[in-house]
Amino acid sequence: MTLAIAACLAFAMPAVTFAQSADDDLVSSMTSSAPSMKAVSQGIELTVTDGDTHHFYIYSITGQMVKSIDVAESVIVDLPQGYYIVKCKDWSKKIVVR
Repeated sequence: MTLAIAACLAFAMPAVTFAQSADDDLVSSMTSSAPSMKAVSQGIELTVTDGDTHHFYIYSITGQMVKSIDVAESVIVDLPQGYYIVKCKDWSKKIVVR
């Protein structure tokens, strides 16, 4: 039974790669063309590499929308220290701004 559950989970999980950045932030990406984000001093850097404009929603950890922004290339969003949830059409991720 346990083996069957483990096998189902192995096939149901999407392939996600993780890498440790220089600022000790965990960065993940589903595909190379998906929008990405990383924590920088005093905010979050949002990057789009596929040439399209993507809309991002940034929420506080309590669920209140903090910012809504369209990004075509790369932008740094100034935010105070805290925990945030960033959503776009391709993913939703948690991030810490220190």
